[in-house]
Amino acid sequence: MPMASVNPELVGKVLAEDLYSDAGVLLLPRRTVLTAAHVNSLRKQRITRVSIAEDLSEGNGEKISAQLLDKGGDREIVVCYLEAMEQTRRLFERVDIGQMPSLHEFCQAFQTLADQVGERLGLFRSLYVLEGADSYTYRHSLNVGILCTLIARLLKWDEERISLMGAAGFLHDIGKTRVPREILLKPGKLTDEEFAEMKRHTVYGYEILKQMEDAHETLAICALLHHERLDGSGYPDGRKDEQIPLECQVVAVADMFDAICSDRVYKQRTSPFEAARMLWKEACDGLLNIEIVSPFVHYIAQLYVGAKARLNNGEEVQVILIHRDEPMRPLVRRQGEFIDLRNHRQLCIDKMLG
Repeated sequence: MPMASVNPELVGKVLAEDLYSDAGVLLLPRRTVLTAAHVNSLRKQRITRVSIAEDLSEGNGEKISAQLLDKGGDREIVVCYLEAMEQTRRLFERVDIGQMPSLHEFCQAFQTLADQVGERLGLFRSLYVLEGADSYTYRHSLNVGILCTLIARLLKWDEERISLMGAAGFLHDIGKTRVPREILLKPGKLTDEEFAEMKRHTVYGYEILKQMEDAHETLAICALLHHERLDGSGYPDGRKDEQIPLECQVVAVADMFDAICSDRVYKQRTSPFEAARMLWKEACDGLLNIEIVSPFVHYIAQLYVGAKARLNNGEEVQVILIHRDEPMRPLVRRQGEFIDLRNHRQLCIDKMLG
């Protein structure tokens, strides 16, 4: 295993082996993502070098932070998002080393952001033009929490249930803290054995949330069942229709949308319009709930009126009008020329640019 000096450059790196003091006390377990606090603590212990695992870190968020701050959006909400991302990182790292935060701590980290975004949804434009998989797990947790809050509002649920859905989305993937990083961050196709372990994150999440102080059954169930599908093709139980609680169906829609729209270590992002098309197809094929998907895709599409985008033929356009009958195929403008994507089926919006 490569050795590295204990200095600020260690932040974001992953320990390859358990780290012990001279007295034999475990200081940090393997797979710990090192923070500035860890570096300071190691220096106090007079530890000068540690073994690190290469390419098993999601990054420290610097690339994403720079991109968000460079987009010229609402700086207050961007800073709030970045602070929530860092808090999420710290909380997940504590889970990873067995120091379980309380449910209250998790909700506190997310709720401030949820309140801010609820009033200023323009953040969505910035989130889905970000390039790179830096801090994907933490961003995905925040984004799915935000999307679940939005969907619950669109469904006109009461405020208590809306708040619960935000927490359910935020915590839906907490079980991934127990999935080996070499699987979680593998850039290539997973083997059957690796994919089976990856799918276990739903069960791990259920177990973690059931053990958490102030545990809430709905949150645990959403972590367990957010990959179930109405036709029985999902996992871990292959449940169908009403066997899947409505809250879990909401998380499923939000989870799929954000995953499609975000860069990951093994896949580049596509546009919210393409994500909406895929959600709509899944709903029409009987996998997702159409009564959740329909209001969601219509609302999301409207947020991108005026935004710049790139078509699948490489041309840059601006979104001008969202059609009620096909929100995934808007009217766009290309250098003064208007193109109705409903009438040009070979074209689609590939990526958002700003």
